[in-house]
Amino acid sequence: MIRVRQSLLVLIFCFSLSGFVNAQKDYSVIKKEIDHSVDSLLTLYKVPGISFEINTPEFSYANTTGLGDIQTGVKRNLNDKIRIGSITKTFVATVILQLTDEGKLKIDDKLSEYYPDYPNSENITLRQVLDMTSGIPDYIDDSAVTKSFFYDRMDKYTPEEIYEITKKMKPYFPPGTAWHYSNGNYNILGMLIEKITGNKVYNEIENRIIKPLGLKNTSFPLTPYMDGQYSHGYMKNNSTGETTDVTVIDPSITWAAGAMISDFDDLKIYSEALVNGSMLSKAAQEERLKFVKTGVVDFLEYGLGIASVGGFIGHNGGITGYNTSMYIHPEMKAQIIVSVNEFGEDGGVSDKIFSAIANKLFPEKNFFKE
Repeated sequence: MIRVRQSLLVLIFCFSLSGFVNAQKDYSVIKKEIDHSVDSLLTLYKVPGISFEINTPEFSYANTTGLGDIQTGVKRNLNDKIRIGSITKTFVATVILQLTDEGKLKIDDKLSEYYPDYPNSENITLRQVLDMTSGIPDYIDDSAVTKSFFYDRMDKYTPEEIYEITKKMKPYFPPGTAWHYSNGNYNILGMLIEKITGNKVYNEIENRIIKPLGLKNTSFPLTPYMDGQYSHGYMKNNSTGETTDVTVIDPSITWAAGAMISDFDDLKIYSEALVNGSMLSKAAQEERLKFVKTGVVDFLEYGLGIASVGGFIGHNGGITGYNTSMYIHPEMKAQIIVSVNEFGEDGGVSDKIFSAIANKLFPEKNFFKE
């Protein structure tokens, strides 16, 4: 997610899922039920298009419905590139944890060691910045940035400008006393990566993650435009009620909090590496998976740049025009990825579609009681 207030977190994350299916299930029936459910949700939510992929030990299935380009009528395609929004945070957190493995920083370092000018930084740890318990506010909620994010999408910001905006905003709470999703945390972490390494954050992500994993269509863009085969992104204008093509957005607005682009093939590979810990030492992965209660719903917890939603581990991402959910349940080896090419001021619905798919797949147990 990029623009996430507590109410929007409830909208995106607050769903009820049911448990896991056994090997005797009729997967041909489940496939038809999933398709019917997703088609119904396309109509219900009036979104342009939906893509999804499911992988379990017993069942693999992928499909699309709706349009990838409303103007031309081109349908959604599983090979479409998409903006992945706050899934970017998992990449940034991975680099930070790799730097801890290299002894270049510690996650319990005080923020004041690196940014002494940040208010109350002597009482904020990097761990709290990573897991959203720092109280650092969300710069997307600044009125000028909100306008840029949704409407003046070619506006440009430097990380330092975003940092100064964040410094002037009121903190959510004293560090370590609560949880609140905030993009301000990850702008600071992106700056920290550059301070520690002397390299651009996108170079570090490319050299440490994208190239080693062989990701072919994942990038940290430097321009507002997408290339190759991609799905167009849309939002409903609250003023006019019209659906607008918002594919083009300057990446500096979201930067280390949510600028990246990927596709399903790459997200499958990356999410597996993210959850199994292959990019980190065992100790660093254990730190990453120390989840804290969010207070949103009982089944939503947050670790170091990673979420646990009733035992499904991963992240979602909402950026103007695009909404993506990427989760794996490690115990059951169940992977679900959903992409919706619409996201706007009222949030997105990819987690709701994820929940509907999970309900069809795993009806026996309820791991998501509120």
